[in-house]
Amino acid sequence: MYAKVNGATLYYEDLGDEDAPALLSLHGGPGISDHAKGKQAFEPLTDEYRLVVYDHRGCGQSSLTPPYSNEQYAADAEGLRQHLGLDEVVLIGGSYGGFITQEYAVRYPEHLAGFVLRDTAPSHEYDSRSVENARERWPEMEATDLDVPNITWEEFERVMDGEVRSDEEFRRVFHGMAPLYAPSLDEFDAEAARAATEARSFHHETHNTMFSEAYPNMDYTGDLPDVDVPALVTVGRHDWITPPEASEEIANLLPDSRLVVFEDSGHSPNLDQQEEYLACVREFLAEIGYKA
Repeated sequence: MYAKVNGATLYYEDLGDEDAPALLSLHGGPGISDHAKGKQAFEPLTDEYRLVVYDHRGCGQSSLTPPYSNEQYAADAEGLRQHLGLDEVVLIGGSYGGFITQEYAVRYPEHLAGFVLRDTAPSHEYDSRSVENARERWPEMEATDLDVPNITWEEFERVMDGEVRSDEEFRRVFHGMAPLYAPSLDEFDAEAARAATEARSFHHETHNTMFSEAYPNMDYTGDLPDVDVPALVTVGRHDWITPPEASEEIANLLPDSRLVVFEDSGHSPNLDQQEEYLACVREFLAEIGYKA
């Protein structure tokens, strides 16, 4: 389904009982990701909850309508909430979707019953740590036949800095980066990575704007102490791009938070350890009284 929100057309899927408490899932990777992994990860929750997954503007099947910014993406989440006639919601934001969830919590706390953050950060200050983590893994990646495109360090840096030259380059380089997101190279699934890359829509201009303009200026550390909304902060122990220290900082800043580290996960504990992750989310939702 599609909704006209703030001048953009957003693709969304509305799953589960429409009278059940609503969960709104915000995907990461502007210009790379879409609603699909949120649907894969959280659809089991539709036995008790209404789940809405959608593509941010400039992503997936949504329109390529600027502006692209954290503020705009949070305003779009609020616009979609209004479009669907939802009262209170629980947001689940992973990776860059976690940045947007924090933006939403700062701007629209009155509409939140709670929120879940997955493998995200409170500011851009962890960027250098991410690059260091990738550099440490790089020699092993180069020495191992992982059945992904060979990419150079220069190409990797262009992605990280928001300087990708085309959608085709973006697709190839991101596919080459895929092993970084696994808990370890031994657990990397080349076939799944290839299928996921082929299924994605790549929009390098969206990515470039968000990573050259929005992300370098992002800092929620001064705002989070005033967000008096229950939060579940989660992270994989082996996450290279948003390391556990970033989630620890978020949890320390928020006045009402719980931190859970998934020891056998990389950047996506909601998929790497799905059963344990969903049990943790259900426990949090029950704790805050968010149920029918």
